[in-house]
Amino acid sequence: MKFMLLLMNDPKIPPLPEAEMPALLAQFQKVGADLEAARKLVHSSRLRPPQEAKTVRNPRGAKPVVVDGPFSEAKETVGGYFVLECASEAEAVEWAQKFPPGTVVEVRAFWQM
Repeated sequence: MKFMLLLMNDPKIPPLPEAEMPALLAQFQKVGADLEAARKLVHSSRLRPPQEAKTVRNPRGAKPVVVDGPFSEAKETVGGYFVLECASEAEAVEWAQKFPPGTVVEVRAFWQM
């Protein structure tokens, strides 16, 4: 079963000083390497900041509208994602708990089409 781990940026957590970023990125890379070694990783990527996003709204009976920024009105935004192949949701949640402290991870299953 495939799961997407959405890595959320929480604006309540202050950004790390630039000098601490390499250590944080190394922690994320370690989780990615562990996922690859366990043959669980399907794909992962870091996303550009939400300020660079566009949202396309396709209302019924009207022309599409393109706006700047993410669609969500939530404070948290998606910063990256991992797609995993896991036997169960519990296994996907276990992997989500391995990300660095301060990380918010949303675990979502894919619809089987």
